[in-house]
Amino acid sequence: MTLHLGNVRKAALAAALLVGPVAAYAANPVGNADAYDLSVHINLIGITQLNVGAQTSASLVNVVASASDSQTLPSFGITDPLALISLSTGVLTSEAEYVGGPMSAIAARSSVADLDLSAGTAIVDVLGLAAGAVTSTSSMSGYCPTAVPAPKSLLGDFVFGTGFDFGNLSGGGGGGGGDGGGLGGLPPGGTDLIDPVVSILGIPVPGLPLNPPPNTTIDLSQLGIVGATLVLNEHTSDGDGVHSLTLGSNGVHLTLNVAGLVTGDVIIAHTEVSMACP
Repeated sequence: MTLHLGNVRKAALAAALLVGPVAAYAANPVGNADAYDLSVHINLIGITQLNVGAQTSASLVNVVASASDSQTLPSFGITDPLALISLSTGVLTSEAEYVGGPMSAIAARSSVADLDLSAGTAIVDVLGLAAGAVTSTSSMSGYCPTAVPAPKSLLGDFVFGTGFDFGNLSGGGGGGGGDGGGLGGLPPGGTDLIDPVVSILGIPVPGLPLNPPPNTTIDLSQLGIVGATLVLNEHTSDGDGVHSLTLGSNGVHLTLNVAGLVTGDVIIAHTEVSMACP
């Protein structure tokens, strides 16, 4: 993973000019990052199940100096004892990186290549989930001022953006993987999909977007699929952007609860980052 550090430094200078001396740099934000490739839990007809946790993961905990972590696995495959549920992938990658300084930055990325998850019996194909790649990225940048910035003036608030809601911690873009990122030219937060294919109860789910906006919920009921939810680029956030900020993303999140047939919870490509000012 490469953070565009030159752009981050330019953004730091722009932010300093914008908010003035009251927002002087006090300390590096405390950063945390987490990334993992997949979490799969499927119970089929109550007779067999497949439970798979993360195969690669990356984690940074309470860092204030530059640090990184990464893990890669060339491929993975597993089936349940009855060979009714199978999961295989190509390369699995999880990465996390923090760069500390007057404008600090943190990012996490998880990627699952050549995903193929299937579940079914001789009578019905219950689930098919495949993709050439699923990638999730979460990122943010920011700094800890000596004091929370105050508005310079009413016109300053409207014209120059120096008002009450200034956030010194900022996410790296909230759209799909194709957007331009956030403050500092960070990697854009979101999800990229390559050739996604989903079928549930033998019914194909058409028209899946490759760069889904945040929290894209696919309406499965109009296809006659009940007891299932499918969310692409599932986003979570917490914090006020001044004292702390946490951003998370799941590339694909599928839940199943079809009575007498299948229950399941599937997450593909999870990332989360946070910053907090001491």
